Amino acid sequence: MIAGCSAGFLNVAEIKGTHHAMKSGMIAAETIFSVFDKDEELAGKELVEYEQAVQDSWVMKDLKKWRNFKLGFKKSLWFGLIHGFILNFTQGKEPWTLRTTKRDHEYTQKKENFKPREYPKKDGKITFDLLSNLQRSGTNHDHDQPSHLKIKEGMEEWASKSYEIYAAPEDRFCPAKVYEHIKDEKTGEVKLQINAQNCVHCKT
Repeated sequence: MIAGCSAGFLNVAEIKGTHHAMKSGMIAAETIFSVFDKDEELAGKELVEYEQAVQDSWVMKDLKKWRNFKLGFKKSLWFGLIHGFILNFTQGKEPWTLRTTKRDHEYTQKKENFKPREYPKKDGKITFDLLSNLQRSGTNHDHDQPSHLKIKEGMEEWASKSYEIYAAPEDRFCPAKVYEHIKDEKTGEVKLQINAQNCVHCKT
């Protein structure tokens, strides 16, 4: 049973999803309670009723309206904009469903295929550095709070491979500088540092 933000209930067109995530959690609780109410044996039971309940809820009806929105932009910006405009009128009743043929990670290319991008220095008036914006978000964690971000056992080497092969995209896609590769000035070795206290729980 996957519920909440982990299930990916984001409406990309409206950039909203918290209400979907909360509703899925409510449906999950109702499904679990219904099993207790029937006094059934729980060991090894698969709650297939949950998926059907989500499908029958307003959550899926809302998401179905905009199921094609994001994939329209894979062709081009202008195609995505025009396609998104059309979806305002079809409201999910269009006779097509766009599908992707590749997994997300397969779109990641090696660093040799790109040129480093230079960003202008933040002026502190109109543009601000990442950590200043993070402070304004009100994010707060206890200094001794255990990290919820961990590298799986046996996957430690991929932290350095990500830097060597892909120039560490996690250093840039995280909006709070949670993932940071630090280079040892003496040895030249690069290590991944996880700043879990910065996390804004965006589910990136």
